[in-house]
Amino acid sequence: MMRNRAGLTRGILHAGRLGLSRSVVLRHIRNCLRFPGLTMDPSTNHSIEGDLEYGIGTAISAGCNIIILHGATLRLGRGCYIGRSVELGPSGRIEIGDNTSIQDRSILVGDVSIGRYCMLSLNVLMTSGVHYYDRWPHLLIRDQDKMVFDDPVLRAKHSQMITVGEDCWIGMNAVIMPGVTIGRGCVIGANAVVTSDLPPYSVATGVPAKVIKRRLNFSPPKRIDWIDETQYPYFYAGFELSRAERESNRGMGGHVARNRFAVWVDGEQAREICLTLRAFDGETPVLEHGAACVQISDKWQECRFSIGARGMPANFSIGGNCQGIVVSGVWAL
Repeated sequence: MMRNRAGLTRGILHAGRLGLSRSVVLRHIRNCLRFPGLTMDPSTNHSIEGDLEYGIGTAISAGCNIIILHGATLRLGRGCYIGRSVELGPSGRIEIGDNTSIQDRSILVGDVSIGRYCMLSLNVLMTSGVHYYDRWPHLLIRDQDKMVFDDPVLRAKHSQMITVGEDCWIGMNAVIMPGVTIGRGCVIGANAVVTSDLPPYSVATGVPAKVIKRRLNFSPPKRIDWIDETQYPYFYAGFELSRAERESNRGMGGHVARNRFAVWVDGEQAREICLTLRAFDGETPVLEHGAACVQISDKWQECRFSIGARGMPANFSIGGNCQGIVVSGVWAL
């Protein structure tokens, strides 16, 4: 609490030095009290009727518009940076992963999921919905939009989730269209319009965007080991893989996952996926994969699960009140 009060005091003094109006200073005070631990510039315009979740070290810059309507969710991970005049909201669910940066004037609308360690350049647009011009082409586009939203069945199909994997770099003025999935490690060139899914570690440019080369030959092996840095791409999502995090977790004996995670191994000829893992000291979380649940102890153990869809990452979630788990190896059997 003392730290929050100190931050509040510093913010008020800073606002005063900038010569900001009394209303802006009061807004900054309200922000500090309502969102403790979140660095939000006092010029940020926000209306939050839904759910806002945020991690430590996240900052929202000047002039942003954060609109979260009732029933909508905005989730900002740890260490996120939201640049100046960025617009987020107003409906659906927007998730931005840990240590991801979104530069000035970018706009995210609707249902958008962006993974950890991503970099979005200036003026990036992602929207999970579109206007309707050909459903009733004789009518005004604005009227067609209203007719879709007045119909519960059509409205439920309106938003198509945009998913961006971890470690992606999206260039200036890029547009990501509804329903697109961008795999881990992709690079999107400036001014590109992405209209279809991109496989992991693709480099894509143009209108519409096409793959021009690969960052690396993404070919999941049958077995991956945490000690081999060339296999980091196959610890596909949810792991703490930045240099700073790996240094911090050096003594853990594996890669740390805090909540949900995904791994990708070659399971085309296999029936099971196996993991060597453990919980943090003194914890006993539950690991879930599909309908299967296994309780994890703080001792190293092997867990086996039936392989679901082949040619895709295997997704896991960690249940219970815990810090996370440590994974040292994964293989298909």
